[in-house]
Amino acid sequence: MFVKCWLYFILGLSLVVKIGLVLTSGEMYNLQSDDREYLKTAQIWLETGMFTYNDPNRPTVFITPGFPAFIAILMKFIGNGFVLEQTIRILQAVMVIAGLYFLFLIGKRMFSEKAALLAVILSTFYPPLWLVSNLILTESMFVFVLMLLVYVAIRAMETPSYKWGVLFGLVWVLTVYIRPTIALWPGLFFLLLLYWRQIPWAKLVKIGVVTAFVLILCLSPWWVRNYHVSGGQFIPLTKSGGNPLLLGTFPYHLPSIEEQRTWHKTENLWENDEFDSKWAKQRIKEGFQNSFWFYLKWYTIGKFSKFWGEPFYWLPILSIPKALVWSYHLLLVVLGFIGMWFSVKNRGAVAVMVLCGYFTLLHMIYLAHERYSVPLMPFLALFTADLVIAKIASKKLRGTNC
Repeated sequence: MFVKCWLYFILGLSLVVKIGLVLTSGEMYNLQSDDREYLKTAQIWLETGMFTYNDPNRPTVFITPGFPAFIAILMKFIGNGFVLEQTIRILQAVMVIAGLYFLFLIGKRMFSEKAALLAVILSTFYPPLWLVSNLILTESMFVFVLMLLVYVAIRAMETPSYKWGVLFGLVWVLTVYIRPTIALWPGLFFLLLLYWRQIPWAKLVKIGVVTAFVLILCLSPWWVRNYHVSGGQFIPLTKSGGNPLLLGTFPYHLPSIEEQRTWHKTENLWENDEFDSKWAKQRIKEGFQNSFWFYLKWYTIGKFSKFWGEPFYWLPILSIPKALVWSYHLLLVVLGFIGMWFSVKNRGAVAVMVLCGYFTLLHMIYLAHERYSVPLMPFLALFTADLVIAKIASKKLRGTNC
């Protein structure tokens, strides 16, 4: 009860401060980039019924509809403009707080209540999570659904049943509709369960079939829609692999937006994506042929460092200096990875490690960006918390023995 009281106090206080930040300075958190495009997508969707992105004249298959649908629903009742954007930011703050509550539930089942509470505290004070609450991007919503997905996965592992299988499938679909890069992790989780043999094979396969059926059933409208607008192509998730793959071929820097706009001779995003894919493969091939060790370093240490080594802190939060944010971020990363090392016998922890490894590898192939690691940082906070609690307990034990 003591731990729960502290949990509710910390989450409640954090939410109040986040909402206060939105009300006083939320409008300054405007990138004039993807955030504007999501708002425009929702507006066009409501006005014309066509789901677009970056090109108002053609249907898009370059993003999934989860986040734009959320904006469109609010826009239908609130309208466009300042009030809508502030409402989105407030709801995003609620989503992050809800995600941290599920982090506590995950940590309590994986480690202990104390470790779970400390993980929530560490995540609450992590400035990039405050930043993504204010930016109209997919990160806040993804933090919530990702924590929910991992929690349901752990519960399904502990109590395998059709109920948890169906719920896991539903949350999996929801997560895919918001951030499609999550799509393959549940498959890796299923392979882990097969390897551990904790659940009888026949039962696991039956539950897995039910989960897969839920996924297929819920994604089929998206597949039918993509097949129709693409003229007969099967596009299971999105068709936007070309640009992230291409941007990932530029070692240690990204070309400016102005330079990127000169790459394409057409305004047809479908043709541009095919061009990007071909050029990316050419750049990778020539890069390894002409500068093998340089490109090998970039596609290993370089991208890993870019993904995990830099905090997403493009705009200031409450005047917190960048140096402090960098130090805090690196502390969580270093201690978090050490904590992983000491948790390899914990099956729930291993599932989370595979999740972190999956996203790391994916973005090392495509675009490694500090923004994409933000939703994973609460998990590193959890491993950090368990490490700290274990060290404190070890010192107390040694003191008692003396």
